[in-house]
Amino acid sequence: MSLYFDQLEAQRPPHLGGDKWILKNLTDITVLFGRNGSGKSALLRALLNADHNARHLTSPERAGELQFNSDFALQEVAASTRASNRQSNLSLQFRERVISRINTYLTKRGYYFEEGKVDSPVKDIAELMIKLFPDFSFKLKPENPFFELKRVSTDEVISSKDQLSSGETEMLALGLDLLTICSIWQLENQSTRLLLIDEPDTHLHPDLQQHLAGFLVELMEKYNAQIIIATHSTTLLAALGHHGGENTSAIYLNNSVQEQKAIKFESALQELATCLGGHALMGPLFGAPLMLVEGDDDYKIWSQVPRHHKVKLAAIPCDGQEIHEYQKTLEKLFESMRSTSTNAAGYALIDGDATHPQNTSQNPQKHIKYLKLSCRESENLFITDEVLKKLSLDWETAKTKIKEAASSKRHGKKSDRLSTCDTWDRKNEDIKEVIDPLSEILDPTGPNWTVRVGKCIGEQKPTGQLAEFIGDSVINTFWIST
Repeated sequence: MSLYFDQLEAQRPPHLGGDKWILKNLTDITVLFGRNGSGKSALLRALLNADHNARHLTSPERAGELQFNSDFALQEVAASTRASNRQSNLSLQFRERVISRINTYLTKRGYYFEEGKVDSPVKDIAELMIKLFPDFSFKLKPENPFFELKRVSTDEVISSKDQLSSGETEMLALGLDLLTICSIWQLENQSTRLLLIDEPDTHLHPDLQQHLAGFLVELMEKYNAQIIIATHSTTLLAALGHHGGENTSAIYLNNSVQEQKAIKFESALQELATCLGGHALMGPLFGAPLMLVEGDDDYKIWSQVPRHHKVKLAAIPCDGQEIHEYQKTLEKLFESMRSTSTNAAGYALIDGDATHPQNTSQNPQKHIKYLKLSCRESENLFITDEVLKKLSLDWETAKTKIKEAASSKRHGKKSDRLSTCDTWDRKNEDIKEVIDPLSEILDPTGPNWTVRVGKCIGEQKPTGQLAEFIGDSVINTFWIST
């Protein structure tokens, strides 16, 4: 049982609005998302100070050497002393304290290292450290420095942080910090166990963040520890959701309200966090807006567009009505990640026959704004003059080819629908059911119709009928500088 608290309260400092934070719907692992200055560190420290014995905070700036200090080993026995060294983001002797706490743990449990008879708690620590460090071997020892970390590829024993990268050093200290505390709680039969982890992704490559997420989930399960973790990293969020599943949730810290409700890591958040964690789609923070689109065909079109280097965007496919759920999820995500800005982080592109959602306080469009095609659906773009010209056709010639194909009844029931092309309003006609035979008739040796349309849109700023069908709101958003 690692879910001890589904709700927690903490005092909010005056500079963040005063009153208090009320965290609700907590899960085994809850991820705090918030901009710099939003109070994530202050919140974690406030939670720590409510119970030093059953809560432990790992601070974000972890400095120091990888060496033992007997004074620290004695200090780390007392929970109040441990907590007093977590009252600021910078911990200058963090690593020495963590290394020394190994001795604290071994003293509490007794030194027991008979070859071949290493007990389960010690083996658990070693096995979890190896999961965190797959390129190293790790074991605890009964003498200073009380552990041995060895690089597998070179058989090099690590005795100094200079032998490790900054990310590896961070992982070593962080892993030992959390494991020794959990092991001490295990010895003490601590009834509730809450780990508060502040920005553990500092200096960590995305690959190491993946290892860290798996490690934290296993730590939670093996030691029955509930975890609240503050981060800016969508990579870590995605990885925690992947490993932790429904036991994972996210809180988007918003100091304008008292209640901070965690949202479970369900399908929309999982999909979006995975996309954002993939770096290519971190564009909204670096100048390339996201575009949520309805379905695979729209995705195939709009993912083609930026390949021609005339416009920047990063498309994310949604399944029909999911686009609205994705928009709401991204609004919350970006509210916690971005500074206030007049520019949107992305857009949700809906079909011309859909209802344009209103921008309200309940359903804001501050970061992800809605855009709407002027034509019925993206399929209508295929029969615009500009796309047909790429096929060496005009609409009159195209209609002749369509009717000839329809008369052969080769397309079954769709032939009747194709035979009415003379009456079609190209902008508003529902041609979704016949788009595949249309593509086969008009472009028999070409790529999928979506590729044709995407290429035509991307090669240059759309003009003429293609621009009319796409609509001014879309054109003026993405081709503003062309």
